[in-house]
Amino acid sequence: MNSYFFIVADRGNLKAYRAEEAPAGRSPRVKLVEAISLVRAHLSTGEIFTDEAGAFPRQTGAGSRQTVQGNSIAERHYDIEEDRRCAKQLAEHIENILHREKPDEWSFAAPADLQESVLAALEPNLRGKLSERIARDLVNIPANQVLDHFSSVRADQSA
Repeated sequence: MNSYFFIVADRGNLKAYRAEEAPAGRSPRVKLVEAISLVRAHLSTGEIFTDEAGAFPRQTGAGSRQTVQGNSIAERHYDIEEDRRCAKQLAEHIENILHREKPDEWSFAAPADLQESVLAALEPNLRGKLSERIARDLVNIPANQVLDHFSSVRADQSA
């Protein structure tokens, strides 16, 4: 293994790493190439869209007649749209990183529901260079431990 390129992502974060071969008996050296955080992805629907005057109280009525007003059905559509936008933004960042770094092949880890939509938004030639996909959220795991989840790296270490 000369160099190994992998990207991990979740709904609002993306980290790109390069692992380089180390002397025999040592684990590969992992270098963080780029880390991106999408601020809007971390906001709730209520933080993005708010009723300016506070016209919709969280609780209505008094005493035993009190009810709690939850999210409307329309707000769920905003969540779906925000997920789509986040996937598109992540795909654009991945494309920029891959064009700049030019790896021969790369691996990708993201939660299953996000992974499909991000990969669908990528350019076909970049999807063709994808060597391994992992349906897990590995963004908050230390870089040297992230490598343990990729079988391509483990196979190269044992060879």
